[in-house]
Amino acid sequence: MSTLLTVGAHPDDTSIFWGGTVAKHVAEGWTVVAVTVDEGRGSPHSYEMSADELVTTRAAELAWESRRLGVRLEHFGLSGVKTPAARAVCRERLQALIAELRPERMIIHHLEDAHGTHVACGKLALAAIVAARAADPTLPWPEVWQADGWEPVHYPDVRVDVTRYMNLKMAAIAMHGSQIFDTPYLMGAWGICLYRAGFASSHEVTDPSCLFAEAFRRIAPDDVAAVAAANDPEA
Repeated sequence: MSTLLTVGAHPDDTSIFWGGTVAKHVAEGWTVVAVTVDEGRGSPHSYEMSADELVTTRAAELAWESRRLGVRLEHFGLSGVKTPAARAVCRERLQALIAELRPERMIIHHLEDAHGTHVACGKLALAAIVAARAADPTLPWPEVWQADGWEPVHYPDVRVDVTRYMNLKMAAIAMHGSQIFDTPYLMGAWGICLYRAGFASSHEVTDPSCLFAEAFRRIAPDDVAAVAAANDPEA
């Protein structure tokens, strides 16, 4: 059985940015393990809730999302990855998961995402792959897909038709009630997937039966080490 490991920064990132692709992998029989790095304490909200209550709420929402998508959840619950100590914990836990799961494929945030924490988590995932391989050279190099953020990836080379799974993706996003209360994440995710169905990349002829798609930029297994070396999370 093939394994997909995804690494999202925040509790709602999996459903928003690659929820349809996850659902498709699950439907095709893949084992999917979804990592969420951050606890979500810093999220803005416009109603009465303490920071500790928000963390508890977001953890529950994330568990609901994971059950909705049918994935195994690994929630690190870190308070960001801004410090060397937090980055070390994140990298070590990712390395352990990679060693355990031996994933054929991984999904990470794009390394040119506008959100700094997204980028940091992507870099840490690549560093963890290299470290896991150094500890056990028999580990396969996974194929790594960099996902669309709120800014669509330039020149994606993987497009996943998620038309059949769009309602499930929306339902998973809807689990995050604390986030969609006053931020239109549902509308934004719907719009990006609609855009990707029609405009996968410049001048590409698209399949008219594909109504919704998610797009990625692939890092081939042979290139993972070089890309990781060029994207040091401690730099």
